[in-house]
Amino acid sequence: MRKLGTSLVLLVALSVPALAGPAKVADIVPQYGTLSLAYSIAFWGIPFGQTNYDGRFTDTGYSARSHFQTSGIVSMFWQAIIDATANGRIAQHRLIPNEYDSYYRRSEEKKEQLKVTFANGDATTFADPPYNMTQWPVTAEQKRDAVDPMSAVTLILAGVKADAANPCGTVAPVFDGRRRYDITFSYMKDEPVKLASGLYNGRAHLCQLHYNQIAGFKPKILKEGKAFPPMYADFADVPGGANGHYVVALKLWSALSWGTVSAELTRLQVGSEASRG
Repeated sequence: MRKLGTSLVLLVALSVPALAGPAKVADIVPQYGTLSLAYSIAFWGIPFGQTNYDGRFTDTGYSARSHFQTSGIVSMFWQAIIDATANGRIAQHRLIPNEYDSYYRRSEEKKEQLKVTFANGDATTFADPPYNMTQWPVTAEQKRDAVDPMSAVTLILAGVKADAANPCGTVAPVFDGRRRYDITFSYMKDEPVKLASGLYNGRAHLCQLHYNQIAGFKPKILKEGKAFPPMYADFADVPGGANGHYVVALKLWSALSWGTVSAELTRLQVGSEASRG
């Protein structure tokens, strides 16, 4: 369950007010500023959690934070709260992370903190409680040019890897302190999307997401010799940001053997401010 929640936070996922109805996102034209998103996460259509993302962008840098929390009947079996932050610099066609901090709570007794510091092309991990980082090692070369999970979300949202042929982007190389993996995107087609919240009604880019393990600690599903189930998302271009537009996931979903898990956008706030270094 924890990995599922963390993945959706991944995927799952600047003076202009929130879109309260079917407003045209093309009317929003900031260059730099803030982006605020929220998603409702459901299993078999039954909500079981919420996650949000808040990012601030300038012409050279970014900072981001997210919050994930289970709710409803699922909380009777699995209680989880995850807060994460990240910051770094924006370069041409890439992000250069500085620091990533994640705090995971299952109860007052079960807490985990993970901090990854990036410097000189390498990444250093601090974990409390500590875990064995030699059993599944990740080399400095494998960490090179990788970003933390929050920066990976920011890389996708900022459209750093997106172009006309790949409107959802191409790849997000991730080092999360324990493992090194790639999230790759395959553009399938454009399709109409209408959100129940009324936040969006128009064309979106349908893409498939692929998880490719590179090194480090293996997720439970891979240790069992299984493959990750297909994951899909509808993305929309929202004007703004350092690259002229954000690439926002409207919906994300995956059909598992025990049911479909999905996340849908419930809040989109975009605001602009003067460029700052």
